[in-house]
Amino acid sequence: MQQPKALRVLCLHGYTQNAQKFRDRTGPFRRSLKRMLDLVYVTAPHTATDFDFADTEDTNGPAAAWWNRSSSSPWGEVEASVRFLNRTMRAHGPFDAVVGFSQGAGMAAILLALMQAAHCDKPIKDPQLHLLVKELDGCKLPRFALLFAGFYPDFSQFDSLIRGDQGPIQVPSLHVVGRQDAIVPMDRGIQLASQGFVGAQTEEHEGGHFMPSNAAWRKRYQQFIEQLLLN
Repeated sequence: MQQPKALRVLCLHGYTQNAQKFRDRTGPFRRSLKRMLDLVYVTAPHTATDFDFADTEDTNGPAAAWWNRSSSSPWGEVEASVRFLNRTMRAHGPFDAVVGFSQGAGMAAILLALMQAAHCDKPIKDPQLHLLVKELDGCKLPRFALLFAGFYPDFSQFDSLIRGDQGPIQVPSLHVVGRQDAIVPMDRGIQLASQGFVGAQTEEHEGGHFMPSNAAWRKRYQQFIEQLLLN
C-alpha cells in the first residue's frame, strides 16, 4: 500500500531564533512525525534587537525577528515579514499547515488572519491592510495550525480583522501553553486560542517556555493531525 504523501508544513521560529535553531529544538517532534509532516523552516527577515525578550539562550547563528517591539514601526516590520512569507509560500508551497513557536505563533496568527481575509468577499476598510490582503490572493489557506507558547498580537490591524467583519480565524488549531512560562504567560496563549480562533483546542503542560515533545505529547500531536485528516 502506498504511503500517503507527507503534509508540507511552514515552521516559524521564536524571537531571537532562526530556522536552524528551531529545527534543532524540534528534533524529537520532527523525527517522530517525519512520515506525516514535511517541515520547512524559514528565518525571519529582521534582526532581533530586544534581547530581554529572547526565546533562546543559544547565541549561534543570526538572532532573527518577525518584528521588534522597539522598532519605530513594528507593524511595518510585520508587513515586511508577511511579504517575505508570501514569497516563501509561492516559491516553496503550497503549505498544508503552519507551526509557530512564541513570536512565530503570533506571526502565524497574523498570516492566517490575512490569508483568511484574502479568501473572503468582505471588504477591508483600512486601505493599507486591504493592499496587504490582496497580495495574498491565490495562496492556499493551511488546513491546520500547531501553535506553541503563543500570544494574541497587540496590533490594531490584527484586532480589526479578528473583531471586525472578517471574524476569528477558522483554521483548525491546537495551542500548547506552559503553566510555568515566564516569558509568555499561559493566559496570553489562551487568549490567542479563545479570541483569535474558532473552535481552537488548548492543551497545558507543566513546564515553561518550550515545545513539549516527549512520547505522550508527540502522540497528542499525531492524534490531532489524524483526526483532521479523517474529517
